[in-house]
Amino acid sequence: MITADTLRADHLGAYGYGRDTSPNFDAFSDDALLFENAFSHAPQTHTSFSSILTGFLPHETHAYQRAPLPAEVDTLAELLQSAGYSTHAVVSNYLLRQKSRWREGQGWAQGFDSYDDEMNQRELIRPQPERTARETTDRAIEIIRRSTDKPLFLWVHYQDPHGPYAAPPEFAAAVGAAPEEHRLLPLNRTRSGAGGIPVHQRLPGGRNYFHYVWQYDGEIRYFDHQLGRLISALKEAGLYDQSLILFTADHGEALGEHDFYFSHVGRLFHGLTHVPLVLKHGGRLSGRRQDYVQHLDVVPTLAIAAGIEPDPRLRGTDLRQPTPEGREIFAIVESPLDRDGERASLVVDGLKLVKNRDTQKLRLYDLRADPAEENDLSGDPSHRTQRKQLEHRLERLRHADRLALGAPQPEPLTDQEREALRALGYLD
Repeated sequence: MITADTLRADHLGAYGYGRDTSPNFDAFSDDALLFENAFSHAPQTHTSFSSILTGFLPHETHAYQRAPLPAEVDTLAELLQSAGYSTHAVVSNYLLRQKSRWREGQGWAQGFDSYDDEMNQRELIRPQPERTARETTDRAIEIIRRSTDKPLFLWVHYQDPHGPYAAPPEFAAAVGAAPEEHRLLPLNRTRSGAGGIPVHQRLPGGRNYFHYVWQYDGEIRYFDHQLGRLISALKEAGLYDQSLILFTADHGEALGEHDFYFSHVGRLFHGLTHVPLVLKHGGRLSGRRQDYVQHLDVVPTLAIAAGIEPDPRLRGTDLRQPTPEGREIFAIVESPLDRDGERASLVVDGLKLVKNRDTQKLRLYDLRADPAEENDLSGDPSHRTQRKQLEHRLERLRHADRLALGAPQPEPLTDQEREALRALGYLD
């Protein structure tokens, strides 16, 4: 399983982007099945991976409260480990470290024979540790080369293209010349992307919107180069043509939609929850599908492919099979940087409802006709019945609890944790 952080689907060539950001991803997609309408359950790393790794909604695992993954729930790695797989992970985002400096046992390592979260590099602007794509790929290739006859489950998570957008300069140049267009943005004093550049994203000497997008694309091209190295290693090991390989991103990134820039915290815009998802299973899968799928489908897909009977409580389906119409695609996010509290959204057959818990504000969009979400239909009388139906279904899912773990009891944040989360842009 390969995942990338903060990667928008619509900035990849295989999803129709005009710049040459992703030649290796595009070639991989040509060998596989690409899902055009795949969604994350949260535009936050911790919350998103709680669903990717367990198959349950974020509020069911309580991980959206920044609590550890619950030991009572079998993770994907635990399922595969029990089926005889050698299980290994290489992660590169600070939030995926198994042990923080102040708190032990985040739960991410459950079921992994090795969980490599060594991060000896630092971000360009913030003091947070990370591991860039080259080092991540080097470590993953080591695991691939020493793999034995025992079946292998390998999770490789790339931090790129997460901001600040600071790829090696040759990769920005590879997607095109530096932009000549100029649109200067305000420099925000906070970590919010509302109306301007968040303080933690400021590039040296830069306020030009087009320069930031160009640099973001350069980050994608840098990641893509390393993805090519990883795929070459799989081919050399004889694994590429016989393995099931799933690629996705934890969430996207706001690039100016709704006057929100270079952030993914606290919003549920389409560009934040619409993610790439590609599935390769030897030579058995190909083409493109437009049905709506979600990260809850990852666990049942990989479990069934490994011959494991999935937990009957799982809502997800095997992505190798046709998915039914009318599926409920749910997402949730806390909004620590503004006063709107928690937001939740539901997509059903292309209609998307967004609801703010504290303000009860509703927005309704037709994603098939309006993927940019510019036309709010919530006040349109012709959509009144659909809006009410979606709101009812959203509230039902928001209060669903198939795990029944009881009320979450997250430990209070320490001063050090609070400061680290501020630096990451999750608190103000």
